[in-house]
Formats: sequence, structure tokens, C-alpha cells
Amino acid sequence: MYQYNDLKEKSVLVTGASGDIGLAICAKFLDQDCNVYALYKSNATQLAELKETHPAGNKLSCIQGDLADPQSVAALCAHLTEATGKLDVLVNNAWIVKDNLFTSMSFEDFSQVVDTNLFSVFRLTKEALMLLRSAESPAIVNVASIAAIIPSVGQMNYSASKGAILGLTRTLAAELAPYGVRVNAVAPGMIESKMVKKVSRTVVRSVTSSIPLRRLGKCDEVANAIVYLCSSASSYIIGQTIVIDGGLVMR
Repeated sequence: MYQYNDLKEKSVLVTGASGDIGLAICAKFLDQDCNVYALYKSNATQLAELKETHPAGNKLSCIQGDLADPQSVAALCAHLTEATGKLDVLVNNAWIVKDNLFTSMSFEDFSQVVDTNLFSVFRLTKEALMLLRSAESPAIVNVASIAAIIPSVGQMNYSASKGAILGLTRTLAAELAPYGVRVNAVAPGMIESKMVKKVSRTVVRSVTSSIPLRRLGKCDEVANAIVYLCSSASSYIIGQTIVIDGGLVMR
């Protein structure tokens, strides 16, 4: 991976860090010699393994927290204030799915997904804003999905939450740019992960055949784009969404 020297020793907060994409994001920032704060909700097994095996694992701090709880979010930011006094990078990556067709989807399933995927971005970003503004050239990257751009049958709640994140990203970018905070988003397509392994093989084959590159994406490919958006190499990019889908959307 390309080394962005300006990222060395920067403080990075990654939410949803225990998932496959979250782990890849943490690993890539460790590759850049960053101090990475990995937020997880319930299972830190793979994060503990990353901390043990990565050459810069001593720079990984695993923090348990619940983004749905305002007190937990406040405690997290208080901890970061004490630990580092600033936040150079915030990657909003926490998300869940509760798939079902609209006719069978409960309000609870719709509400839970929107709360986790969208409202948590608002809660944490608002609470962390002073930490971000204390940094020299802070960046926020919100992880959306191509489900925000093209129809995704059975994922109305997920699509709605990710579509809203794209709107949030553009407006937040416009509001925070005068203060030096850059905000962008990424929209991954179907990425090789434990979650995709739960999807019907028939569906996966169908999607893969529609991807010009004829393969699924890799978690590392998503993480590479995120690291780029947080480096000085993208210093004039704000309010944009990088689609990481092997060309699926353009079809």
C-alpha cells in the first residue's frame, strides 16, 4: 500500500471496527503508523488478534461502546479528549442489516437499522466535532453503500439509511469545509465478507455476473480508498462519494 507520510502518528477513530471492513480499515491505518481507536459493540476477538499480530499493533486501542446510547458516545469522546486531545480522522463505519420485503418489514426492523446506520453518525460526529476541529487537517469518511444509489430489493431500511448518509455527507461537507474539516463518503458494492457469505449463492453469482470486473470486491480495496480520502493526497476533495463496486453501478 502507498505510504501517506502526512498520516503518521495521526489519531483515527473507526466505528464498526470488529466487522470485516472495519478490521481492514483499522489495519490500513496501522500500516500508515496511525494511532487507531477501534470502536466495537460486542465482539473484540478479531480486533484482539489484529492488535497481537500487526507490526504496529501497539498503536491499536480497542474500545467497547454503543452508538445508540448518547451517554456511551459522550464517554467515548471524553476518553479520546483525555487520551489524545484531538481527532484527525473519523470513519463512520457502524451498520447493521435487517433484510425483508417491504410488505413483511416491521417498523422495529426499519427503525433499528436507521438508528444504527444513520442516527449514530449524527450522534458521534456531533459529539466528536470539537476533537476534530482541534486537529490540523481533519477528515471524516462516512461508509455508505451502492444500495443508496441503485435498488436493493429486500433492503428498504438499509437503502434508506445509506441514501440519507450521502445527503448528510454533502451538507456536512459544505458546513464544515470553512472550518477545515473535510467530509466525504465511500459506497462499497458487494464485498467479500462474512455477511456476504450469508447471502444466497445464486444471488451472489447473479450480482457477480453483472459486475464488469467479474468479481466481488475486497475489504482492503474499501479501506485503501478511505485512507486516501483521509490523506493530503485528497486535500481538495470534499462532499464526494467514491463508489467501490467494480463498475456495477455504471451498468
